[in-house]
Amino acid sequence: MMKVMKQVFYILIVFLLAACYDDKGNYDYEEINTITVLLDDVYSYRLDGDTTVCIIPELSQSLQKNRDNLEFMWVHSVINEFIEGHDDNDTISRIDTLRFHIVPDDPDLEYEHYFRLNVYDKLTEINYPFNVKIKLVKPYDGAWMILHNENGHAALGAVEYMGNSILKTQDAYYKETGKRLEGMAQCLGNYITYYYPYGRGEMFNLFSVITDKPEESGVMCQWKKFELMSPLTKMVYSSDQSRFNYSNVKLIDGEASWGAVCLSDGVLFQSPAAMKLYKANIAADLGDNIRIKYASKAGFGAILYDEAGHRFCFYQNQSRSTTGDPNRFNPTNENPSSYRINPVPKRDNNVTDVDVNNLPVEQKVLWVGAGYEFDPNNSRGFYANSVSIKGLDSCFVYEFNMDGMVSTVDGHPAFAGYYKLKLPEGMNENSCFASTMSYSGILFYTVGNVVYRLDFKQSGGKATPVYTHAGGKATMMKFAKKAKINTNYLDFTNYEFDPNRSLGIVFDMGNGKCDFVVLNLSVTGGVGTDSENYPATQVYTDFGDVKDILFL
Repeated sequence: MMKVMKQVFYILIVFLLAACYDDKGNYDYEEINTITVLLDDVYSYRLDGDTTVCIIPELSQSLQKNRDNLEFMWVHSVINEFIEGHDDNDTISRIDTLRFHIVPDDPDLEYEHYFRLNVYDKLTEINYPFNVKIKLVKPYDGAWMILHNENGHAALGAVEYMGNSILKTQDAYYKETGKRLEGMAQCLGNYITYYYPYGRGEMFNLFSVITDKPEESGVMCQWKKFELMSPLTKMVYSSDQSRFNYSNVKLIDGEASWGAVCLSDGVLFQSPAAMKLYKANIAADLGDNIRIKYASKAGFGAILYDEAGHRFCFYQNQSRSTTGDPNRFNPTNENPSSYRINPVPKRDNNVTDVDVNNLPVEQKVLWVGAGYEFDPNNSRGFYANSVSIKGLDSCFVYEFNMDGMVSTVDGHPAFAGYYKLKLPEGMNENSCFASTMSYSGILFYTVGNVVYRLDFKQSGGKATPVYTHAGGKATMMKFAKKAKINTNYLDFTNYEFDPNRSLGIVFDMGNGKCDFVVLNLSVTGGVGTDSENYPATQVYTDFGDVKDILFL
């Protein structure tokens, strides 16, 4: 962050009024001492341990050579008010240097602190006030996490944004714990929820790391050196453990509200609170032969693709209002039988071009994801993409409305749109796909080392290249966020970009190495402009074999 020259000028204007005034043109001017202080407006500090913040202002005077004429006073507040006599203002120093002690485990810790440096000149009897703010940043808060395999085991890479610099870490888990993960990487997950070990009555961005060793996997506290708060072996409800394959955990998707969904061996598990995993019940009319290949959350619902039945399904996530005590499960309250995997409901205004509960046999579904937010009432959408395996010349985009899935009150359709397009050149089952609430009628996909934007609502569809990487092949693509950000719990100010338009892509570069690229997009879906401190296009090299990425 650029330093700002802060200088205060006091000007005395005297009006001399007289009935008769003879201006002789003789004036005597006396220059007064002025003070200049060089300080940042905001200081960001990574809160990774007990520390003392030190701020030394650069100070100069126009007439004086030493500081004998100056008195200093640092005043502290947590409410950004410096009113004389205010109860929340504390004088914490009477020297020019500020030293402020921070204890991360303090239960009353505040993450923004406001300071005023008062410099009093005894010669002129003028006080010069200068305001600064200290912003504490939790480690790995507003950071990209990269789960990859290298040297025969999993490693947890990270890209952090530290106010005016970017910190790339090859293995943040080893850096913080001094230990290596032993298992092989599977997936990452997070969602906003109550979680007892993090603090009572609070909502947290719950983070999980999953390898094929369940005893080292589970909920980790990212700002407590990845302390394992709950191992995966305790996260799965005891009665459901026989259906949970610990060595094949494919997905934990918890975007937006009302818990998360998890896929293990084609079985859907859901977590209403505290990352406790329960096998989702299945509606009777779906039968017993069901295998979920793709799942995506948006708000309180999830769209699913059942490859055994070759159909789409819907799951309404359960309430997350439980306390999330790590020492107990409560299947009576948290696993009510009314919540089941259901067929896409029939609505009078559903699209009728195709039966989403019995898809055409010649189509192959490649992906499902959360899509555009339709209206101010928070009606969310899902997109799904399939290609023709018969003619190999067409692709199809399905559009669903979450509100129409669960209710008929507002008249929303459940199945809202069906688009048949000429298959874009190169698109196939190896392509990666992504979408977000910020773009209506737009999907992003990859062909080799190129990222494209597909405007599928245009007549016939329109594919536009967005980014070309220097070699390699894209293997994974995710938006940082695909839902509204609740600022009561999450603050991405240091990130400097809109996470709903921030796209992370993994490129396999061969020989067990991957590049990780972040594209910060414009409102039209192209690469946007640089922020104050960071480039819009960011490339990070030499990660191992990346299995999952996640924005915390």
